[in-house]
Amino acid sequence: MKVVCEINNILELNDSSVVDRIKKYIHLSDGQLNFEKNKEYCVYGIVFRENSPWYYLCLDEDDESPTAYPAELFKTTDGCLSSHWRLSVQESSLVFDKWASDSSFYERLVEEDPSAIEQFKSYRSLMDKE
Repeated sequence: MKVVCEINNILELNDSSVVDRIKKYIHLSDGQLNFEKNKEYCVYGIVFRENSPWYYLCLDEDDESPTAYPAELFKTTDGCLSSHWRLSVQESSLVFDKWASDSSFYERLVEEDPSAIEQFKSYRSLMDKE
């Protein structure tokens, strides 16, 4: 799945209820995010927060873990779901197998666990080629 950034500042969203919902998870006084407008990003997973999708993305080539961002900031350019994704009911997400079956995977990834980083790198490479 691929998306393009259309809005890189949450305060530019027209719906105040959407802005309020997003502000529960993103705490930036100026609302500015580090996305390049019109740049395409590969989606490495989707998590649902308050029944709204958030895309797991890497902003840079050398990012070792993805971060979730609200779907309202993006336009879908390729809506095909990754063949590597599985439903994780406990996490309300679509992510790759190792992540879906291990509730501590993302925490370990963010904490730079070498095994989790290697697993993500492997799946990232596969998803980048889809």
